Amino acid sequence: MSIYHFKCVSCTKLMGITEDFLGKQMRCPHCQTIQMVPLLNTSANPAETPAPESQPAPGMEKEPDTIEKKFDYHASETSASDSPNSGIEFGSSAGVINASETPVEDSPHVAPSFFESQGASSETGSMDNGSTVQQEVGSAPAPWDNAPSITGEEARKRPVGSKSMAMPIVFFSLLSYSVLATAILILVLVRIKNAGPMHPLEYIPDVDGDNPGAKRTKIRFNNDKERTQEIVPPHLRTKIGVAMRIGELEVTPLAVEKTTVSVLVSGFSKPEPCKEESLVLRLKLKNVSQDQTFSPLDYYFNRKWKEQSRNNYPPPFTLVQFGTERPEKSFFGGPANWLPLALAGSKNSRATRETVEGENLDKILEPGDEMTAFLCTDGDDPKTQAIFNHQGPMLWRVQVRRGLVPVGAKEIPASAVVGVEFNASDIKQIPAAG
Repeated sequence: MSIYHFKCVSCTKLMGITEDFLGKQMRCPHCQTIQMVPLLNTSANPAETPAPESQPAPGMEKEPDTIEKKFDYHASETSASDSPNSGIEFGSSAGVINASETPVEDSPHVAPSFFESQGASSETGSMDNGSTVQQEVGSAPAPWDNAPSITGEEARKRPVGSKSMAMPIVFFSLLSYSVLATAILILVLVRIKNAGPMHPLEYIPDVDGDNPGAKRTKIRFNNDKERTQEIVPPHLRTKIGVAMRIGELEVTPLAVEKTTVSVLVSGFSKPEPCKEESLVLRLKLKNVSQDQTFSPLDYYFNRKWKEQSRNNYPPPFTLVQFGTERPEKSFFGGPANWLPLALAGSKNSRATRETVEGENLDKILEPGDEMTAFLCTDGDDPKTQAIFNHQGPMLWRVQVRRGLVPVGAKEIPASAVVGVEFNASDIKQIPAAG
């Protein structure tokens, strides 16, 4: 059987095939590149034996790294009737390979035909009747010079790409963000759909009537004894006859007196005088705001509280102390037990609400209004009598409401503690009312 020889388009080594494999795909035994075997002119005799490796073709010198891009076509001057086969031989320093390789047309990985991708070349010469054509095309590139394939050696030198975790991390991060954003959007849309537009009759301002406006349940501020006795800073202190402003309230201490006060118990018409005299602080209070209404004082601020007794409420911020810094001794609140108005007179309440007669601690001031009121110590507690024997400085700490205070984007009602400094010489004796 005739053997035909041609160069591999990748490694340029000779391959030998039989006539059965012409026009089919073959795998190079050297570089494993799959390529299409060209259809040859069968009018010439096939080459029986390729050039030996030790004898290179004319015009081709052995070089270590490069091969001159030249090739010759040799056609025998023989008629087509003399021989059904033709041969083609390329000059090369490569060895000769027998066509014992199995065809790869059934292989699942089949490369496209090189000649199909490059097209036929018109510069390779043609075969005429009785003529021999020999053409050297060193000046023009051979069809395999610009082939997209790489040599087996170069393929083996290519570094294997390392696996990176960057892309999976980015992918899963974006996926998680997309899922979360979609869930939030769906939730917002569902809420908007369920809420629907509000009709004007659904939100009429509640500003008229006897009890307008809704209020949230009050949260009790459970202060302790240490907090109520923190040092009053200088800017919150004043003296008798000196006015000071705190928030929207102006406070003027008028006098410190020694007198007997009476306590009015809910359910009784006649007040009951205290057993001992009380220390009384008289104040003038003015609302200096433009648009706020509030009550500066409260009976809760000056409620009865004894340190050694069982108390339902924390110690009040209103107290008299010896000294103007850390208290040497403190006297909390006044003589009246406090009870919320909602429970005063209730059949379910065993306690009673008490107020000091004339104290005037529940008056509400409109913008620009002013009032006078007084606070007093507990005349029913014998320990408070030590106040009248003390000769050093004293401080009356008074809790007052100061109006609205901005906190972030909101305004909340707030109170403050002011300190009135006085001495024993400032105390005036006032006879009890008949």
